[in-house]
Amino acid sequence: MAACLMMAAGLWARMPEASDVTVSDISAEHDGDRLNVAFQLDFSKMPYGINNETRIIPVITNEDKTLRLDMITLAGRNRLIQAERTGAIKNNDAHFYNAKETKALPYKASVGWEDWMNTANIDLVVENVGCCESRKRIADRGLARLNMGERVFDADLVYITPIEERVKQRNARGEAYIDFVVNTTNIRPEYRNNPVELKKIRATIDSIKLDPDTKITSLSIEGYASPEGSYSNNERLAKGRTEALAEYVRGLYTFPKAIMKTSWVAEDWAGLRRFVINSDINNKDKILAVIDSDLLPDPKDRKLAKDFPTEYKYMLANWYPALRHSDYAVAYEVRKYTDPAEIAEVFHKNPSKLSLRELFIYAETLDNNSPEYADVFETAARMFPDSETANLNAGNVVMKSGNLAQASYYLDRAGATPEAIYARGVLAAKKGEYDKAKSLFEEAKKSGIDTSKAEASLKKMTEPKIIILQE
Repeated sequence: MAACLMMAAGLWARMPEASDVTVSDISAEHDGDRLNVAFQLDFSKMPYGINNETRIIPVITNEDKTLRLDMITLAGRNRLIQAERTGAIKNNDAHFYNAKETKALPYKASVGWEDWMNTANIDLVVENVGCCESRKRIADRGLARLNMGERVFDADLVYITPIEERVKQRNARGEAYIDFVVNTTNIRPEYRNNPVELKKIRATIDSIKLDPDTKITSLSIEGYASPEGSYSNNERLAKGRTEALAEYVRGLYTFPKAIMKTSWVAEDWAGLRRFVINSDINNKDKILAVIDSDLLPDPKDRKLAKDFPTEYKYMLANWYPALRHSDYAVAYEVRKYTDPAEIAEVFHKNPSKLSLRELFIYAETLDNNSPEYADVFETAARMFPDSETANLNAGNVVMKSGNLAQASYYLDRAGATPEAIYARGVLAAKKGEYDKAKSLFEEAKKSGIDTSKAEASLKKMTEPKIIILQE
């Protein structure tokens, strides 16, 4: 024993040091229910002795949790012989290599994933074992820190309070298909489908006129005739039938004369063009070319009938009746609402009577995480599709719920205000487009938007999943 200890004492001076083990290309991956670890080991600087072995033991640690990975053993000749005799060399987690011949090794290990590993360290324990199993730990190195927790981008959303409308002007529109006896302009209320069509007009007007919160400011009627026949006769019919419908409406209500407005279109070529475009009719492109040509209306109609007789017959039967219509629009003003409770009641009965500002007032009374809150802002965007403010606020609220596709739709229509630029940055971050998000935040910050929370969250999102401590 004394001789052995004397030999061991002499050997420690020649044992490897921590700096003799070089670790590089460190990687770690959370793959489903496994944690895969890999790195490259270089022993080219490590001295060796026939009676010595160096044990390299990677461990995963986090506070009181420690998981030991497979060990690599570099052994001198005598230690290899001893390990073979004792059966240690067959140990599954202790892979033996000849220390003299092994200068580098790739290391790979895979273990079952546990949540505590999200923020764990990968350390390397290095031990020397000499004569009589004397041991000396020469290194306990931190190689890397894992940063694999769930990453959810978090940032404050910036809404814009809408400006109140000076006058709440609204319009109700519709189409009526009044049947007239051939070549006449007088209305017969009971003729064919006229009771239904005239009732549509009355219902639109009554819904506004009988509402104590609204006041009709104008009622306009525009009549159309279809293109077949002579242009002059079609113009006569369009004008006469429009005036007849206006007189019918005047007879039902006591409107001031200035409220009623009429206009007419002799032949609805634009309507015919829409029918053709939305169809799969034969010779579609050729028919469109005729419609779009510089021919006068009568020659144009004759050319369609001559060059495309089958298609023309189809159009006469199926499309031309719909081109004989009267478009009507009722313009009206709505009083303003200030009481949130009253606004809520109007919202559930007839939201079209509310202004963008009134909808915002109502939303502020609701839980901003509730479906009702989101519904108010999306309703506002549908009611005011051209409003940048409405689209911005709707984009924010659906982005918060996780509907990024719908948020993108709204934010594309939100204009170029600092708030809109910032919101598009948040959207980009949530989509994982981090470079784009960073650029948008920088642009928004120049305009005075506080982007500090968003930028801090973005920084966390872009941190590597494994932070190398020593390589």
